[in-house]
Amino acid sequence: MPWDKEPLVPLRALANPLRIRIVSLLTGTAMSATEVAEELGIAHASASYHLRQLAAAGFLKRVDGGSRRATRGQPPRRYTYDPSSADRLDRSSGRQLVLEATLSDLRRRQALATRQRCGADAEVWLPREVWEQVVGLVDEAVRLVHEKAGPPRAEGSVHVSATAMLFELA
Repeated sequence: MPWDKEPLVPLRALANPLRIRIVSLLTGTAMSATEVAEELGIAHASASYHLRQLAAAGFLKRVDGGSRRATRGQPPRRYTYDPSSADRLDRSSGRQLVLEATLSDLRRRQALATRQRCGADAEVWLPREVWEQVVGLVDEAVRLVHEKAGPPRAEGSVHVSATAMLFELA
């Protein structure tokens, strides 16, 4: 079934700073609950629970295989971010909850920041064509960040935080 015919994904699934971190972590690589738990310093049961919730909401997809050996002859369940989930988000409910979770995680990231490379904040009036150009540039930057993201601590990589929110105001 095409994504535009599927039920909309509730934003409430992302209304948790830990889940936002998990989705970000899995943007660059597929990981198991054990790997997520180790990377984020949380209990395996917690990682497993949140992975299942995010997968059920459509933010993660399950992929098979991996480098780690599983117990009981089963391959580990590995998950990765599903970029098509952004197109299916239900923007009518839960938006405030996700914003609060994002703000909470931004506070955590700010505490870890060693260098700010770029920052902007503006509430201005722009000609429509300029606004559309800005939106296109930010969309391209976001696409590039997601497309080129790699596994944690990969040689030559830099741990970064990128947040972009553009709003048209009433």
